[in-house]
Amino acid sequence: LIKSTPLILCSVYAPNKDDPSFFKDLTSSLLAYHHLPIVIGGDFNLPLDPVLDRKSTCRPSPSKARSSLHSLILDLGLSDIWRLQHPDTKDYTFYSHPHHSFSRIDYFLVSKSLLPLLLQTNILPATLSDHSAVVFNMDFQEIPVRKPQWRFNTALLSDEEFLTFLHKKTAEYFQLNSTPVVH
Repeated sequence: LIKSTPLILCSVYAPNKDDPSFFKDLTSSLLAYHHLPIVIGGDFNLPLDPVLDRKSTCRPSPSKARSSLHSLILDLGLSDIWRLQHPDTKDYTFYSHPHHSFSRIDYFLVSKSLLPLLLQTNILPATLSDHSAVVFNMDFQEIPVRKPQWRFNTALLSDEEFLTFLHKKTAEYFQLNSTPVVH
């Protein structure tokens, strides 16, 4: 709670392999709280934008996890707050020695309802860790209350049991509601 308003804080340490199920599962877990302001921060282990958030001599490879992460952002109505305040800046939070590359893989994703409260975001120099810290300041004097909005849990589309149930119920609906064509 911040000023008597519930707020969902989520810390992420994503797998360092192309695992889209991680972000699908996270989306499913957080959809139950989509009516509350959400702040997700941590090591996502992949750059959101392979052009702006990565500096390497190698071409970026396609990533299913990145696509899954973009779906999470859309489904939960989140924004990458550092990129929002630094739309064209190339700055990085991690250097990979084996790949000789820099990347911004640490960030905060925040509900759009909290954006008016955002004051500033920064990437600090790496000191005690191999990652640079990402920090932000918000003015929580007036937290906007988010109106609940129904959202379909897209993870259900991967659930065979749910799909079978949906097909059965859809067929029943059309069977019960079919009427002869009236001219």
